[in-house]
Formats: sequence, structure tokens, C-alpha cells
Amino acid sequence: MLRTHHRRPARALAVLTAAALLATGCTDDGPAEPGAGGSATPRAGGTLTFATDTDPACLDPHQSPAAATLLTGRGVVDSLVAQDPATGDIVPWLAESWKTDERATTFTFTMRTGATFSDGSPVDAAAVKANLDRIVAPATKSLLAASFLAGYAGTTVSGERTATVRFKQPNAGFLQAATTAFLGMQAPSSFAAGPQATCRTIIGSGPFTVAEYVPQQRVVLARRAGYGWAPRTAAHQGEARLDKVVITVAPDNGVRSGSLRSGQIDAAGNVTPRDSVTLAGEKFTIARREQAGIAYSLFINSTKAPWTDAALRRAVALAVDRAQIVRTLYQDQYTAATSVLTPATPGFRASVAAPSATEATRLLDAAGWRPGADGIRTKDGQRLSLRWTYVAPAREQRDVLAQLVQQQLRAVGVDLALDPAPAGDVIGRQSRGDWEMSDISFLRADADVLRTVLQSSAGGRPPVIRDPAVGADLARGAGTLDATTRERSYAQAQQRIAGEGLAIPVYNPTYLLATSRSVQAVTFDAQGLPQFYDAWMSR
Repeated sequence: MLRTHHRRPARALAVLTAAALLATGCTDDGPAEPGAGGSATPRAGGTLTFATDTDPACLDPHQSPAAATLLTGRGVVDSLVAQDPATGDIVPWLAESWKTDERATTFTFTMRTGATFSDGSPVDAAAVKANLDRIVAPATKSLLAASFLAGYAGTTVSGERTATVRFKQPNAGFLQAATTAFLGMQAPSSFAAGPQATCRTIIGSGPFTVAEYVPQQRVVLARRAGYGWAPRTAAHQGEARLDKVVITVAPDNGVRSGSLRSGQIDAAGNVTPRDSVTLAGEKFTIARREQAGIAYSLFINSTKAPWTDAALRRAVALAVDRAQIVRTLYQDQYTAATSVLTPATPGFRASVAAPSATEATRLLDAAGWRPGADGIRTKDGQRLSLRWTYVAPAREQRDVLAQLVQQQLRAVGVDLALDPAPAGDVIGRQSRGDWEMSDISFLRADADVLRTVLQSSAGGRPPVIRDPAVGADLARGAGTLDATTRERSYAQAQQRIAGEGLAIPVYNPTYLLATSRSVQAVTFDAQGLPQFYDAWMSR
């Protein structure tokens, strides 16, 4: 039996959903209001200068897994389907309809007419095949997108408008993955230059084109003339309202906030919780969007002794006081995580026990670990030590977080050794399974992110979580389109991860965006990243 989905007539939304709206003088919880001295009527033209903290390094979302690549690439690359940020529903975009078999192994897309890449070539069924084939090709060296296509068996083209994507095993998460820029459509003509060239510029069918990319400095997006196929989740149809978006790279938090105050930029992305409170007091607009995906979590390698003992892992998890962390370090602008998934993720289920140093102590005592002279527990002459390896140089806030967790674990007799290392070393250790504790968070608005990230063996590296029961739950969720079965499977996986102490969820990543009062209608996508298609300037 095939499930068929038809395209609804496109319509402009008079008011954006509260979850996706940024308007001057309000947060994502408030109503739309015009900026000070501005008009409530959107106007075309102008340049938005936006400072972010991280350079994308590679603009091509087929290759790069970075959130910075999504931030810059979403306005350039459209997708087969879109995801409603408020409801999580999948809606038409470049494909006007699709059919799926019951086993989630075959997806047939009917492409809309009239959409073109900025090089003038059509966004047709042949382009779909070229893009998906390119993503899984070894030469592309995809670091994430290829994992969304696990088991890809090829794409068949039937005429100009029909593309059938086939998988060797069920992949129910594919449709949501197809909403992201990671599986977005790029002009096949650009692929001949090779992956290195598309890291510097990408050609898509979106409302913006890449006008300039200077690594570690800026990405300039320019409005594309003639664009007219936004998904119905957008606030308007037609061309983007802004002439340009200049995305500058400023890793230092103080520089971004200072540039906003001085008027050098119009918006500062990823501001710190402390800066967001200060800027709000200075009458700048702060938009707060809790992001979808894997909560910022600490993962314990259950294959490394003595951490093969679930009781020890649970004790460590109970000793980490999430409420103290978000209160002390993040001014309660973030919320404490209650699952390895964030509440904004479809399929989320609260599963983590409340922190309790008393219960952590009881578990450690029961396991035979006794406090030594320096307070660190020992058993059979072995100190209870856990090494946390993370990428250095870390952000200042990450260092402070690590030190606070270190203090919390020491209070129950666990020695947490902090081991910052260069990114290449960290990746190398993970590829060999040579790690004890690691920190992970990841953006994706689908519970299948647990499978594609935590159980990925891309590049030959061992999965982060190798628990067979968790693997079975995640495979069951990926193997059916039945909503009830998927929800139950992902709930069981989250409960198993928490119950076995395989992950210690700490906080729910939250995007804090500060803007001047002239910036209007910057929206957030389903993953929780700001987007610029609907944005406009009131001056």
C-alpha cells in the first residue's frame, strides 16, 4: 500500500507561528509588533548584517555537518519537502507530492514545475538523482548527509517530474531528513568542479545566491531575482525581501555584542545567556528558540572498564546537577535537559531521573567503591577516575561547565580528569573507540537523530552507543511509518539510554538572537536556526 501526499495551494501567512517569529520588542513567545518608528508593512530592500560565532569552513551541506553551514546554506539550497517549525508536519516544497510504501523503503516524488537553479537549469527528477547519488559517492566525503541515506539503493527517473528513491532497508526518517539542507538540491552542473570547489560556493534553487565567501571573515548572500516557490510555511511568496545578508564571523562573544551596540551590525547570533540579559535591558530585541535534536549531553563509553558497570554510570548521571548548571552558568536562559532529546524534537519523552547526590553515593557504596584519603573512591587499589576528552580550544563557557561538572562528581568521590585536545586528536580517539566521556549535541527535528548520530559507524568508527536493546528500538522506529510504533520505539530508546546511564543530558541547546529594533521577521527553522527569507528592515 502506498501513502500519498498532495501539494496544498501555496498561501502567505498573515501572522507567523509564535514558535518561528522574531519581531522587534518580543521573543518567540510573543506577538508580532513593528519596530520602533517602523511600519508593520514589510518592505523590500536593504542589507541585514548578521554576526555569528563560527565560520562554516565549507559551504556545501552535502559535505559539512556544521550548524554554521546550515545557517549560511539554507537560503541558497531548497529541499524536496519542508518541515513546519510549529507542528513538525512535513509539507511540499520542491516536490509537490510524494508516495511512500508501508516499509519505508521506496519514496516517489512528483516535482513541481517552474523551479530552477540559479544557473537556469531545472529542478527536475534528474537533478534529484544527481544530488542523492552525489551525496553517497565516496569522493564527496560526506560527514553527515550520507548517513541520512543509509542503505541507499539508487534513484529511478520516470520522465521529467518523477523520481523514485529506493533503500535496501526501511528508512522512515528519510522524509524528515529530506527537509534539511543536508539533503538539499544543488545544481548538478556545479558537481563537475569537485567537492573542494563546492565548499567555496554552492549553486541552489533558493531565494539567495552566494555572492562572496571569505573564510573566517564573511559570507555574503544576495537576493535572487525571480524566486517564486517557497513552501507554505513561509510568511510570503516571491523573492526575498532583503537585497543582501552579510554574515560576518566573530568568534568572540564580546565583539558580537559590542558590534551590535555600536551599530556596526544589525543582529548578533548565538549570544551568551549573560549577554542576552544585558542586551535586553538595553532595549535590544532578544529572540529565544529552544532547538530540536540531541540535548547537550555527556556520553560515557560503556565498553571501557570500570564503566561497563551500569550502576557506576547511573551514579555519575545522578551526581550531575543540571539545575545548578543552567542557573549558575546560563542564567536560566537554557532549560535543564530531561532526556537525551530536547522537548522541541518530535518523539521527545522525558526519561531522566532527578539529580541526587545521596542516591549517587548509595550506588557507589553498593558497588564497593570506598572514599580514599583525598575523597576519591577506590576499589581493589584502583581510583574511580573518568576522563572527559573534548575539543580545544573550547569556548570559555564550556571550560567553566567542565569545571563545575568536575566539582559535582568530586563531591561523590569520582575523579573527573579534563582532557581538552585538538579536534583532529579528538576525532582520532573517537574513531578508535579510545575515549571515556565525550560531549555531544546535534540539531535535527526528528527522533531518528539518535540512530544517525549515536549509532553511526561512518568512517569505520565505533558507534557512540553500542547497547543492543537501544539499537533494536531505534531500528524499529526507523523501520515503520506507523506514528504510534515510532513514538513507542523512540520512547523506549530514550528510557533505556537514561536507565543504563549511557548519556547524561545536561541542557537543551537554545539559540539566543539579539537584534536592533530595525530588524523584522527573522524566522527560525524546525531545527532552531535563524533564517532570512522573510526578514526585512524597517529603516
